[in-house]
Amino acid sequence: MNKLETENNIKKSQELIKALEDLLIKRDDYKTNSGLQDITDVLEQVNKTVAKNKYPERLISKLVSYIYSMGPANKIFFPKDQESLINDLGVIGQKAGNAGLYYASFDTKADFFKGL
Repeated sequence: MNKLETENNIKKSQELIKALEDLLIKRDDYKTNSGLQDITDVLEQVNKTVAKNKYPERLISKLVSYIYSMGPANKIFFPKDQESLINDLGVIGQKAGNAGLYYASFDTKADFFKGL
């Protein structure tokens, strides 16, 4: 992947992350669902670090895996608009190739940050 494509992926992922974070914070169940709060914390941290990360696509792949593992664990249903943003992030994450480590499940946000 060339540098311009990587830069475009970073910019697009930052836009998607911010949009998803904004939607999650506006949810009615945000204040009562610790899983949503953890997801938004991770989104915020990834958005701050993705541009500096050596492998930004891998980080996005790991982020998407984290979101999908936290959803069922915390009884979070993602409406169509949120699901669409997560899927768009997934497309960027797929450019990392088969990074098996990043398809692991996560129990907590601390698990997400291990190995970053």
